[in-house]
Amino acid sequence: AVPAREVADDLGTDPDLGLSSNAARERATRYGPNELVPPKGVPRWRRLLAQFEDVLVALLLAATLVSFAVWWLEGRHGAPVEAVAILAIVLFNAILGYVQQERAEQAMAALRAMTVPTATVGRDGVPVRSRSREVVPGDLMLLEEGDAIAADARLVDVTSLQTSEASLTGESEPVAKSTDPVEPDTPVADRRDMVYMGTVATFGRGQAVVTATGMRTEIGHIASMLEGAPER
Repeated sequence: AVPAREVADDLGTDPDLGLSSNAARERATRYGPNELVPPKGVPRWRRLLAQFEDVLVALLLAATLVSFAVWWLEGRHGAPVEAVAILAIVLFNAILGYVQQERAEQAMAALRAMTVPTATVGRDGVPVRSRSREVVPGDLMLLEEGDAIAADARLVDVTSLQTSEASLTGESEPVAKSTDPVEPDTPVADRRDMVYMGTVATFGRGQAVVTATGMRTEIGHIASMLEGAPER
């Protein structure tokens, strides 16, 4: 929501030349690698048992035992319908929770697959092909048609640039980009002056100053919500 030059000044970078190699190394140490943190490996049996750790589930299981005990003490007439019904609800809830967690992990894997191996950045005033995990806040990314975007960044120069953001916003059509600031409360899908990790430049070219890397990106925020992991 502020002019591109002001963004570059706040990030301590030159919007025409990019960072120096020394500054990039220092920031790499400060911010860490530009990558999504993989989830902690949890065995499937533990994920299934975790579905029974909720207080409400424990109460339902206790209700199942009480209902079964009453049926037993009253002479075991007929089937313990209430106990079976409550137990069925608990098991259905556990299976549903487990399936949702599995789908969340698959979504996380898909998000990690969106990260790109390399990116072109300006270092010491020279375009350099760098590993995307080494891209840091303040880097000047150089974007061409067909490039996958390595980090969230504020555009400082565009020439008919369009990007596909379907992986992030679900928007099927390419988005035309601009360097003009937008309103502070503009939704992600309408921030025409920004580009995002995991999206692709489909037309034109541009230059953008990196504003967020790794788990601080919009894709990183989504990954954090899916995994329930803290942002780094």
